[in-house]
Amino acid sequence: MKFEVFGPYFLNTRTIIKKEHVITMREVIAASEYGGVLSTAPGCYIFGIKPSGAQRIIPWYVGKAERQPVMKEATNDQHLQLYNEIFDGYKNGNPVLYFLPSTTPKGRATTLAKAGGKKPAIEFLEDWLIAACLKTNPGLWNIKKTRLLRDLYVRGIFNPSQGDLNSSAASFKKCIGV
Repeated sequence: MKFEVFGPYFLNTRTIIKKEHVITMREVIAASEYGGVLSTAPGCYIFGIKPSGAQRIIPWYVGKAERQPVMKEATNDQHLQLYNEIFDGYKNGNPVLYFLPSTTPKGRATTLAKAGGKKPAIEFLEDWLIAACLKTNPGLWNIKKTRLLRDLYVRGIFNPSQGDLNSSAASFKKCIGV
């Protein structure tokens, strides 16, 4: 299965994310060459914040959409409320969304899952994104699927402490390429 990466899409506000900010972002996306894919494809998304003066965007929430388009799921009222709770902790910054729609090899949107259906590749990608984002931001707001990631420990490799790396762990780290 193939996924594209689109973003970052900035929600043009420094205070509260309102529906009009989402509408403006959707209009920009709809007018772009990617509008069709993002408005019809299932996939994953990441909400992040770029603090003023920072070089990178900090991921705060990872989500998935299997039975509706990724852009619709990522910008529904429930998620806007969640994003505002996260964003409330910032004095200066810009809220951002990344979209990873599921596409065919030719770049068209894949079909949505039927009622009660699942998309295993989307499920896997969400898990992997949560793990990657949790590594860069231990304060990630996702709760489901994070307990094991937060608690699992492999000496020198997974959730290591300073000074954990012994010769066996270093050799294993090279072996698996991390």
